[in-house]
Amino acid sequence: MTVKKKWTVIPGFLALAAAATLLSAYSGASSSQGKLVEQPVKFVHAPHVQKAGMNCLYCHSAANKAPDPGNASVATCMGCHTLVKPQSAEIKKIAAAYQKGQPIPWNRVHKVPDYVQFPHMRHVNAGVTCQTCHGQIQNQGAQGPDTNYVPVQQVNSLNMGWCINCHVQGYKPAEGARLAGQKVTPELEAMPAKKARYDCAVCHY
Repeated sequence: MTVKKKWTVIPGFLALAAAATLLSAYSGASSSQGKLVEQPVKFVHAPHVQKAGMNCLYCHSAANKAPDPGNASVATCMGCHTLVKPQSAEIKKIAAAYQKGQPIPWNRVHKVPDYVQFPHMRHVNAGVTCQTCHGQIQNQGAQGPDTNYVPVQQVNSLNMGWCINCHVQGYKPAEGARLAGQKVTPELEAMPAKKARYDCAVCHY
């Protein structure tokens, strides 16, 4: 193959690479959507959110001020569970970690690639409900007691197309509230969709 012909092949390879990248970004092929992730402690959200009325920020206290939301410390858990269900097998695991001064080694459920920046605080402070991305997490474990535990799963694809769709079409406050199990008022229904920038530098920096 001559030098000239070699150079004419390069645009074809570049186009093929670009097509493969876009296909991966907009399809669910590279997503962990639907994957159930087991945890070292069988934590269930429903009793804490639905019964105790706890706000997500009580445990994920950095969600409105940092890129990563963080998890509750064992000290936060034991603040209640020194008295609440201390004989539970799962609470005993937390108590043992607390006595040793060690955190619970939670397994990550939701993760975007390292070249993608997802700052939680921007979304939370813009009024986006946790359930918009994480699904109706407040219902996890609502099907019964701890013995009917179901692991948390990644509900949405979290791929580029899914994120861009929200930025372009706009986040609807009423839909976010509906997913969160909140009362959807006429005022919420009347609120216009909140749109956001979707140029590359928004997420890739």
